Amino acid sequence: MSTLILLTDIIEKLILISLFGLSIWSVSIMIDRKRYFQAEKKDFLALRKMISEHRWKEVISWCEKDQGFVAGALSSALSDCHTDYRSEGIDRAVSSYLKKERSQMEKGLGVLATLGSNAPFIGLFGTVLGIIRAFAYLGSQSGSAAVMSGVSQALYATAMGLFVAIPAVVAFNFFSKKAKDLILTVESLRDLYVAELIKSGEQSGRS
Repeated sequence: MSTLILLTDIIEKLILISLFGLSIWSVSIMIDRKRYFQAEKKDFLALRKMISEHRWKEVISWCEKDQGFVAGALSSALSDCHTDYRSEGIDRAVSSYLKKERSQMEKGLGVLATLGSNAPFIGLFGTVLGIIRAFAYLGSQSGSAAVMSGVSQALYATAMGLFVAIPAVVAFNFFSKKAKDLILTVESLRDLYVAELIKSGEQSGRS
């Protein structure tokens, strides 16, 4: 019986330590993603105005100075000569860039999703072990104080699991929305760019 008590106590403590380590990992991912998306938090109205007014040199200069996700996607679109409005080529260039850079943009989000869905079960496993230890105390007639202490300690694992999971789920949803917003911004700028190229091409054809 004492062996069972010792074994469950060791495993439960290992689970608590693991959950604490996972919480640190989760926070580090959140900080990293916050810095990434913070760098992309810009006002794109001026950029849209430059594209609408066909100020291509200024657009290229903006992309070279920024070098962020949106700037990289726009640079891919600008790689085709802007005197030729090949919308299919521009679409393919931007699509290729999005596929290449999306994994970098969503880096760590899979870990947050995994922690959000599985950390409570890890904590629950620790709680079950704690309850087993509490009943082992009861079977060995160690007294009600030891039993209650075992039950109390067992609940720490569930609390720790929720402590890891809840922020991870919130962060995953928040940063996933940020990623979708960035992609929508890129697609909007791409469509505007193509539309302006077509417009300028039609105007050149009339003249």
